[in-house]
Amino acid sequence: MQNHRTQIWIGAALLFSIVAGTPVGAFQVEQLAGVVTSVDVDGKKIVVTPTGKEKPVDVKVDGQTVIQTANGKALDLKELKSGDGLGIAHTGGLASKIVVNVKPDELTGHIKSIGANLKTFVVTETGTTTDVTVAVTPETKIVTTAGKKIELKELKKGDGVGISHVNSVATSVVVNVKPVE
Repeated sequence: MQNHRTQIWIGAALLFSIVAGTPVGAFQVEQLAGVVTSVDVDGKKIVVTPTGKEKPVDVKVDGQTVIQTANGKALDLKELKSGDGLGIAHTGGLASKIVVNVKPDELTGHIKSIGANLKTFVVTETGTTTDVTVAVTPETKIVTTAGKKIELKELKKGDGVGISHVNSVATSVVVNVKPVE
């Protein structure tokens, strides 16, 4: 009985697609990768800038949409934030599954070393023993906790740092300068 009903629904969907002029393949699941531009929790949608493109697109979600990290941890729509990377399976703009590469808000730690080229530095992340290499550009703002602008070459091993970054390129670095011993 159950199998018969399933066949009827599939047949009805196929008949509807023929009558409505919708190609049978129009119901295929599409893939989208990009970065969250904004999240509208009340409107149940995510604005995503697809990888390699500048124009954002809207992706709708519903109660059936699975949202999870790459490690399988379930997330709610309200937990997504601008800058998170996404892999989305969708049909006609309605997401069925979203895999999220969560962007950390900030990296904090202590300077381990400064690159000889003055374009990178290594930070030992607070609370772990993980070393993270961070790139800087001429646009990277480096300031002390007192607000004084400083250069990368002025940083020293042991200085505490709070780093805002996009794809491991620092946009701003706030330095708690280690006292001279």
